[in-house]
Amino acid sequence: MRFVRMFFLLAASVIATGPVSAANVLDWSQCKDVNNTVATDRNIAACNGILANPNETKSNRAAALTNRCALWITKKEHDRASADCSEAIRLNPKDSIAYNNRGSARNGKKDHDSAIADYNEAIRLNPKYTHAYNNRGNVYRAKGDYDRAMADYNLAVRLDPKDAQPHIGIGSTYRAKNDNDHAIGEFSEAIRLDPKNSMAYNNRGNAYYAKKDYDRAIVDHSEAIRLDPKNSIACNNRGNAYYAKKDYDRAIADYNESIRLDTKYVIAYGNRGLAYAAKGDTDRAIADYSEAIRLDPKYVNSYSSRGLAYAAKGDTDRAIADYSEAIRLDPKNSIVSNNRGNAYYAKKDYDSAIANYNEAIRLNPVYTIAYRNRGNAYYAKKDNDRAIADYNEAIRLDTKYALAYNSRGDVYRSKGDYDRAIADYSESIKIDPKNSAAFLNRGRIYIANGDKDRALADYNEAISINPKYSWAYMIRGTAFFTGGSIAKAQADFKQAVELNPKYAYASLWLDLAERRNNIPSHLPEAAKQIDMTVWPAPVVRLFLGELSPVQTLAAANNQDPVTQRGQVCEANLYSGELALLQGGKDEAARLFRLAVNDCPRTFIEWDAANVEIKALGIAP
Repeated sequence: MRFVRMFFLLAASVIATGPVSAANVLDWSQCKDVNNTVATDRNIAACNGILANPNETKSNRAAALTNRCALWITKKEHDRASADCSEAIRLNPKDSIAYNNRGSARNGKKDHDSAIADYNEAIRLNPKYTHAYNNRGNVYRAKGDYDRAMADYNLAVRLDPKDAQPHIGIGSTYRAKNDNDHAIGEFSEAIRLDPKNSMAYNNRGNAYYAKKDYDRAIVDHSEAIRLDPKNSIACNNRGNAYYAKKDYDRAIADYNESIRLDTKYVIAYGNRGLAYAAKGDTDRAIADYSEAIRLDPKYVNSYSSRGLAYAAKGDTDRAIADYSEAIRLDPKNSIVSNNRGNAYYAKKDYDSAIANYNEAIRLNPVYTIAYRNRGNAYYAKKDNDRAIADYNEAIRLDTKYALAYNSRGDVYRSKGDYDRAIADYSESIKIDPKNSAAFLNRGRIYIANGDKDRALADYNEAISINPKYSWAYMIRGTAFFTGGSIAKAQADFKQAVELNPKYAYASLWLDLAERRNNIPSHLPEAAKQIDMTVWPAPVVRLFLGELSPVQTLAAANNQDPVTQRGQVCEANLYSGELALLQGGKDEAARLFRLAVNDCPRTFIEWDAANVEIKALGIAP
């Protein structure tokens, strides 16, 4: 899940004033230069010089304070700005510009109602004050009151048809209403009126981004940056467009520049974290999310994103903690509830997972992913009927949801309803021809039906789609192994081990293939990378000669009956393969029969046991 916020450059217009003064001409020239973002500090110093002059008139002091207020807004120091404008208003209560600028400072602190009150007063004092109408429109838009916002922008256009700013406001309101075509038209009009308006290019780029026209978005953001090299927001937004094109290095470069220009730019840190996560650099991603949270402890997106990063590292407890904080900050966030459900699912706490998916669905009744995920949790609890009901609902909401068809196929396969399972896997493949898992699953049914050629064709396709899919090599390897193609099996198992050295089952099957080929076993070396404190460590120890089959079966006991069933299945299958290697055909047959009768149909051990039974020429 990707959270990317686009910032529109709708900072309120701030107006300079500067009567003839006893102060030197240069100070006044610089103090009035409020829109020059490159020289803000210099210009503040000039205002300070004017205000330090004890001979300055009351009206001139008010003018200098109003201008310094505008300059503080440029630096996002809104408290200082408000203080200066308030003092200017005290000195000159009829200064509409001071009210306008104080409204902008208050808007910067998201004090929308106070900002509107100031703009109202500015307009009362000067009914033709276009900037105040435009700025008030910006606040109404931020409050979601689009009709009032449009009314203010349109009035500003009538008062000054050559002012680009109201068109930017109108375009941004259309963007808020997801009317990107009209938004682009308004931003283009703003650019026609003011070809050097960085804000207009940035916002038009955002509209193109929303239409997934990333190349045009990049062109517009690049022009915004050319016009204003210190535009940290445009740098961030161009980074978003590169991210969408999966050009993560360029995205990171833009986020770096955005952060260099504004070291407190929370969203840029969050977005750079997303880019690092996409590159698989989880630690850097977590560092960026953590910095975003440090800068803004209420930034929900970074808690959610950091939760995803911790989940990717297998640290589900930290993931749950982050999701929980995100939910506390935003209780109506269905996506985070779904993600917390996924974390509980990873911990095999299926009841807690279901509770979270329930909440996600309550918050968003058309959340297809949450229905599928809840179905997965019910399936893990062996509640197949509820699982199918959830997959059905996900498919009803989205008939092109390939993963839901694949998941429903899994349930039908576990129920032995192979025709429906094949139909679902085939539909999943039709919708998404690159769905390697669906090919693999359909191939396993073909194996169960004795159609080895179709099975291998599907396995080959799965590997062609994803050459680093270790599980696919495992499945194809077992097909080769049980079919007597031991050299091919060995090659596949070796590839599976290389792709995932910590996966014990791949090492077990490779050991069986090596023994069949009379090749020295690599299992003792492989065991060094396997977690020997958890299942299937007893099976590894069986193969290493450290446990007997009886001891291995005893080690399969578990308080959870579902877990015990799976472990007993595996103990029988692998003990049977070992017995067969040692010439104990009758014992192997007995153990394979147990595996056929007791193994869940989703286990590859069930597939292998069925094929081995047929190869031995005996009845299950």
